[in-house]
Order: sequence, then structure tokens, then C-alpha cells
Amino acid sequence: MIVHKTFTEQTTGLTGQAALGKRETLREKAEEFIANELNDEDVISIAETVMTAGGLFSVTIWYRKR
Repeated sequence: MIVHKTFTEQTTGLTGQAALGKRETLREKAEEFIANELNDEDVISIAETVMTAGGLFSVTIWYRKR
């Protein structure tokens, strides 16, 4: 079965280093999830999405659930 896990943070009003820091923290959460919950070979895709209108940043991991 193929499933996904999404990590999302609000970034409205953040610019420069503050915005980048928030994004990097979210990437680290995704990396931690992969390291602790999955085997590397089960990861299919990692996608980042920026929704400027809503001020959201998301990292989605698609993976095989065994």
C-alpha cells in the first residue's frame, strides 16, 4: 500500500531567515520521520509545497507501507 505523511507550518508574515528557518525545521521533521519510521527503500517521493496565498509550507513524504 502507498501512503503519505504531510508536515505543514504557517509561514504568513515571515521573510528572509525567519521563513527559511521555519522551512528547514519542517524538513528536519520529515527527515526524522523517515529515519525513525521507514526504511530508505520504502520512500517513493518527497515533495515541498509553498502556498503563498494561505501562507503555508508543506513537506509530503509518499512511501510504501509494509
